[in-house]
Amino acid sequence: MDNLQSLFSSAGVNGYSSRSPQLVGELIESTTVDFVAQAAELDAAPPLGAFVEVSTDDGLSVYGVVAHVETAGIDPGARPIMRGHGDVRDGLIYAENPDLPHVLRTTFRSLVVGYGEHGSYHQVLPARPPRLHYSVWTSTAVAVRAFTDSGLDYLNTLLASSEAGTDELIAANIRLTALARGEPQAFARSAGRELAQLLRSDYARLSSILRRISVSA
Repeated sequence: MDNLQSLFSSAGVNGYSSRSPQLVGELIESTTVDFVAQAAELDAAPPLGAFVEVSTDDGLSVYGVVAHVETAGIDPGARPIMRGHGDVRDGLIYAENPDLPHVLRTTFRSLVVGYGEHGSYHQVLPARPPRLHYSVWTSTAVAVRAFTDSGLDYLNTLLASSEAGTDELIAANIRLTALARGEPQAFARSAGRELAQLLRSDYARLSSILRRISVSA
């Protein structure tokens, strides 16, 4: 992993704001293990593996890791149809059909990995899910560092998920988190050691995830 710094620099992945969280969506489904949000703007969901958070009225912040992003029609009974014709392709389709942002939506599902309360962080499931229609924010680099400084138990939560592409999700999270912390090599090694403990009986899967961590996106 000695070349992680250059790989992360060229990966083109989205980092985190240092101090100001960014509004990215609104909760439309919520459980204690995951939540779904509609992105504030079409095609503007946070990237796979990013930390996001939802705050409640009593000071609790629920943290999730983005596991799935989807863009589809708002009306489940009306599937999007082809709009391109002739030379009207790609971005020109949106220019010719200004109604598209109103009939399409981008949603993202996040796996709950812990919560923060009164300055402490806990990498266990919260006692209750965040409320529907509350705002979802990208976590700041400061929050990401604080959450991961409290431990790496959340990686076990991700490993246990039945989400398709879990290994890709974990690798993406580690790359993004390493960037947010400003110490790619050190964090990647720490995460690698944690994964080695969790996957000590599954060397093939461990190797697969580690290869994904050290390959630029």
